[in-house]
Amino acid sequence: ANLGSGCRITATTFETEADHSSRFVGSAAAVAGLRAAGARVAHGVDATELAGTLPNYAQGPFDRIIFQFPQHPERRKINKHRELLRLFFTNAVEQLGAHGEILVSLCKGQGGTAAEAAEKRGKDTWQVQDAAAEAGLILRSVQPCPVAPLAALGYERTGFRGQGLRGSNAEVYQDKAFNSDGSLTHIFCRESSGAVAAFPLHWSHDISFWTLEAFREEDFHHVVTEACGVGVEPVLTLLDQYVSPEGRRARTYRIAVCADKRAISRSSWQRLCESMRQRMAAVGAAPRQGGEGRHEEEQPRREERPASEASCGGEGRS
Repeated sequence: ANLGSGCRITATTFETEADHSSRFVGSAAAVAGLRAAGARVAHGVDATELAGTLPNYAQGPFDRIIFQFPQHPERRKINKHRELLRLFFTNAVEQLGAHGEILVSLCKGQGGTAAEAAEKRGKDTWQVQDAAAEAGLILRSVQPCPVAPLAALGYERTGFRGQGLRGSNAEVYQDKAFNSDGSLTHIFCRESSGAVAAFPLHWSHDISFWTLEAFREEDFHHVVTEACGVGVEPVLTLLDQYVSPEGRRARTYRIAVCADKRAISRSSWQRLCESMRQRMAAVGAAPRQGGEGRHEEEQPRREERPASEASCGGEGRS
C-alpha cells in the first residue's frame, strides 16, 4: 500500500523539477521520499490546464483533489484569484471520480462563505463558492484547515511576500511562513451526489411585465418553476401592481431561490432568468422590454412603464 494508507497519491508542482529544486530547500529529498513510498510525482502541472499538463501516468479519475492555499502571481488583483479558482474547478471536475471531492484551503477571509469568522462584502472576497458552482460543484462542508497536524507530518508554509514588492523583486519568495490563522478548507462535491450545501447560495431577480387577459399567477409560477428545473423551488413575491392611463395592467415580482441542492452560480442564475423571460408569453405576460420579433407598439411607452424596474441579474450571498 502506498505510504502505508492503501491510497494512490499523486503530488504535483507548478514549477519544473529543476525550478522547484532551486527554489525550495529540501525539494529533491522530499520528491525522492515520496517516490520511494510509492507516490507519483509530476512537475510542471498547471492547475488551470490539468488535462494538458498532467503526464499520462498521473491522469485521473481521482477520489480527492486538494489545492492548498492557491494564489495567482498578480496577488493584488482579486479578479485574477477568482479566475484562477474558476479555471481550476472547471479542470479539476474533469479529473474527479463520480463520488470524489475537491478540497481548497484558503486564508482567512478569502473564500467569502458564511463559515468565515468575520463577514466581508462579496466583492472583497475570492467568491470560491460561486467559482465552484460554475463547474457544477456544491460546497458540502467547511472546516478549519488542519495546519498544525499537517506541520507535524512535515508540511511547511513558505512563500510569504512582504508589502511593497514591485518590479524586480516581485518574484522574491521568502522561507517565512504566511499567516494561516483562521484559514479554512472548503470541501466540494458534484451536485449529482445528492449532497445538501452547507451554506446555500441565495439568488433573487425582480421582473416587471404587462399582463394580458389570459394571465394567471399560477401559470406564471409554473413557468418559473419549469425554467429553474429539478431541485430548485422558486418563491414568488408580488412587489407592485400598476395600471397605465390607457388601462394596461402590469405587475412586478421578485423571484427568489435557495440553491441548497443545485450548483447555481451568478452567471447560471442569469441564464435561468433569461429562460423565464422567454417563456412568459405563453402565460399571458408581455415583458416590459420585448424580445426579438415584437412590434414596437407592443412595448410600454416611457410614461407607461410599471412603477418598479426589472433588475439586471441577481444578487447572491453565501
